[in-house]
Amino acid sequence: MIRSTRRLSLATGLALGLAAQAAQAQSLLVDGFTSPTAPVPSVFLGTGERSITELVGDVPGGVRTVYHNVYLNPLPSVSVAVAGNGVLSVSDGVGATSELLSLYGAFANGATSGATSGPHLNLDVRPYDSFELVFRGVQLAMNINVVLYTANPLDPANPLYYSTVGVNVAPAIPGGAVTVTLPFAATPDFNFADVDGISLVLNRAIGPLTGNGYTLDSFSLVTAVPEPGSAALMLGGALLLATRLRRRTGS
Repeated sequence: MIRSTRRLSLATGLALGLAAQAAQAQSLLVDGFTSPTAPVPSVFLGTGERSITELVGDVPGGVRTVYHNVYLNPLPSVSVAVAGNGVLSVSDGVGATSELLSLYGAFANGATSGATSGPHLNLDVRPYDSFELVFRGVQLAMNINVVLYTANPLDPANPLYYSTVGVNVAPAIPGGAVTVTLPFAATPDFNFADVDGISLVLNRAIGPLTGNGYTLDSFSLVTAVPEPGSAALMLGGALLLATRLRRRTGS
C-alpha cells in the first residue's frame, strides 16, 4: 500500500511538473529596436559600409552598433537600413546585396567586425538555450548568424572565445512573416555563464540572391519548450499513469 502511494505521488508530481514546463518559457529580450524613436537611416546608392553606434538604454550594455555593408550593387540601386522605432529593417533595390550586423556589449564599439572593446556584458545565458527572431516580413531567402563572445574562457590554456551558430531561412510566401528559433551552438567548452558580447549577423554572403528586404521586430534569448503536441502527449501520459495508480490504491 505504501509503495503504491509513493508511486501515485511520483506520477502526480511528474504530471504537475510537465504541466509547469509546458506552461512556462524563459526569455530575455536582447533588442526590440524601440530606440531611437526617430532613427537616421543608412542609405547607399552603390556599394559602401557604415557603422552607427548609439546609446540605447533598453539593450544589454546600453549601447548598440549597427553595421550596414552593401557589397554588391552593379546597377546601382538604393539600399536602406534602419534601426529604431520598433524595427530593424533592410530594403535592397534590384541587383543590390547587403549585410547587416547588430552588435551588443563588447562588439558594440563602432568597428566593422572582430573588435571587442565595447562594454562587457558579464551575462549568464545558461537559463536559455536558443535565440528567437521575430520577423514581420521577409522578402526572399536569407541567412542568420549569431556570435557570442566571452573574455573569460573556461580553459585559458586552450581558450574558446567565440560560439557561433547560423541558419538559412525563407518565407512561405514573399514578404511573409517568419519566426526563427535558433538553438545555441553545441560548444560545451564555451563559457555561457559569462557572455560579454553578442553579434547578430543578417544576410552575410547570401550568394546569388539580390534585392532582398526584411523587417525584424525582436531578437531574444529564450528557453525552448516542447511543441504543443509533444507536451500534450507527455502530460496526458503522466496524468493517465496517475489516474490508474489512484484507482489501484483505492481498490
